[in-house]
Amino acid sequence: MYVDTFFARQPIFDADKNIWGYALLYRHSSDATQARFDDKDIATLTVISNAIMNLPKGEERIKKLCINFTEESILRRVPRTLPASSTILLVEESFGHRAEVLATLGELKALGFQVALNDFTGDPEAQGLLELADIVFIDILSKEVPRLKELTILAQSHHAVLGAKRVEDIRQFEFLRKVGYTLFQGFFFEKPVIVPGRKLTSNQISRLMLFKVLEKENPDFAEIARVIETDVSISYRLLALTNSANFSLSRKVDSIRQALVLLGMKQIKSWLWLIFLTDITPKHKTSELPYLSAIRAKFLERTALNHDLPIAKADLLYLLGLFSLLEAMLDVPFKEISKNLPLDDDLTAALSGETNGYTPWLNMARYFERGEWDNIDGVITSLDLDPMTVANSYAEALTWAKTIQGEGI
Repeated sequence: MYVDTFFARQPIFDADKNIWGYALLYRHSSDATQARFDDKDIATLTVISNAIMNLPKGEERIKKLCINFTEESILRRVPRTLPASSTILLVEESFGHRAEVLATLGELKALGFQVALNDFTGDPEAQGLLELADIVFIDILSKEVPRLKELTILAQSHHAVLGAKRVEDIRQFEFLRKVGYTLFQGFFFEKPVIVPGRKLTSNQISRLMLFKVLEKENPDFAEIARVIETDVSISYRLLALTNSANFSLSRKVDSIRQALVLLGMKQIKSWLWLIFLTDITPKHKTSELPYLSAIRAKFLERTALNHDLPIAKADLLYLLGLFSLLEAMLDVPFKEISKNLPLDDDLTAALSGETNGYTPWLNMARYFERGEWDNIDGVITSLDLDPMTVANSYAEALTWAKTIQGEGI
């Protein structure tokens, strides 16, 4: 897979904190601030859509992808290159000022596309677009409470699904859910709720302690096989993954040791850590946390390897990304969590919020997730990286994570 652009996806949650879909953040050149699609961009857009969209095995509900189209791309009917069942047309309020744009949106809706009105402000000249919209997104951080209530009531009167953007903490999420919002975009799910005195459970500690076995300098296949074999759930998932179409093996794998040999230690370790993070994440937390951790880990690792940095450096960057959301998962300070993780001191310091040589790498991952392209430019320059190599490393990470999660992990 090759892309020639910066892109990222932000999760959009439903009221139960399940993933409803993703918002596409896309910049096709270094000086562009928003998506403007021309003919050469359509193929790229299709590739990006395939990389982002993920449908875990057994899940029937199709996740949605919100893409911010320009007026010109709507008039040229660019969305028709994408599946109507999963593509949401995110449009600006100003589109409602042009009758031909409204007519084309109506035509696309007839084909099965849904229309989402972005950053709704109550513009009376955009009444026709409000009536057409299936979803209305409101930027809650830019609105005072009285104005937010007015816009909420106005959108509800048109029977549109209400979506909130820039939801930054769990209190905002709970308030908005109570007043009728059902879709939520923002990074509230990454914020830990630290409770003084809270400790890790025995199961969480035992999972984290397996790090010692996995990260030994000279790993013992037999010892790792024994660890996996003691857990029926992990054993089953490993064998299911090994025998899946993703690996196209010529014969069936029916033992853990055989799987270890065929897949290799590096692949197994990456997979096991995703399993462990998923297992230790409390049920009331979103599954996006371990999934996003895996993307960060692979993104940083691939960026390092694609720039010919030492393998040891790439391995440490993988762990940096992998453990970067443990506080949010467990609601325990990382310094407390690190007592069960024999990590490098500098790695522990960076994950505890201190600034050191790992900080720019972690910031780069965060900037990608938020689509903060100007900040990305700065950190890429400071790390002496190639922008398009970094962009492709992110695409590789998404594809890898999609494959792994697609096996029901």
